[in-house]
Amino acid sequence: MSQFAVFIDIDGTLIDDEQKYRPSAKYAIQQARKNGHKVFLSTGRCKAEIFDYIFDIGFDGLIGSSGGYIEVDHQVLRHLTFKDEDIQRLVEYFKENGIGYYLECNHGTFADEIYRDWFISVLKSLGNDFDSSLFEAFMSHVNWIDETTTIKEVNKISFATSKIPFDLIYKKLCDDFDVIRNTVGILEAESGEISLKGVNKAQAIEFVMNHLGLNDVKVMAIGDSENDIEMLEYANIGIAMRTGSEKLKAIADEFTGSPKEDSIYDCFVKHGLIEPMQ
Repeated sequence: MSQFAVFIDIDGTLIDDEQKYRPSAKYAIQQARKNGHKVFLSTGRCKAEIFDYIFDIGFDGLIGSSGGYIEVDHQVLRHLTFKDEDIQRLVEYFKENGIGYYLECNHGTFADEIYRDWFISVLKSLGNDFDSSLFEAFMSHVNWIDETTTIKEVNKISFATSKIPFDLIYKKLCDDFDVIRNTVGILEAESGEISLKGVNKAQAIEFVMNHLGLNDVKVMAIGDSENDIEMLEYANIGIAMRTGSEKLKAIADEFTGSPKEDSIYDCFVKHGLIEPMQ
């Protein structure tokens, strides 16, 4: 049996829009690790946004902030952050144009009033389908800031706007930063994510593989959005969720279902990482 190192995205892959994962996904991940495979989270989220109920599944490590943060066996191997002057420049641009922003750091998450009001309205639009306890847990982790607040050690930035089209924001910022549409399915099209230029999940996976000496181990990657493109291209087996980005599906080796289905379990069984449950 081939040994695998598996890298799994969180939003839209491991968990659904209600922030829930399938019991079969938990079983598959735990059983695969028992069988000698390595399983890692590989997400755009910063560590502060990954709650205990996700970590408690059990993983060999974390790639966070779309590749800017790497942790293996509880050891931090990489923590890249924006320069302070770049954060100041971006925040000034957001304020001048009425764009809400959300600064993602390992020590916490920080949102301005525009982003706060927009995000709350999006979550509330889910109505009875959204678990209120998870909503409250998320909101308790967000720090609300104003124009007098200075935040340092920022890993990644999210933004939301109803005034300026995403394409114009992209054109303004793309020379200096990596800018993509928001990777969380429930969020509007005119929202996005800003990462450090040239930093991505594939680069982080290569770092992890070299660090652990896994040169002869096959890489499987499972994701759903545009920040997973490099990851799936790098993997020996790149798997896209059928509910995911069309750009991602165009480069995937194969497809699986949605986070509401037994998709991760099905992938692990198909490729021999685990035996089917009886």
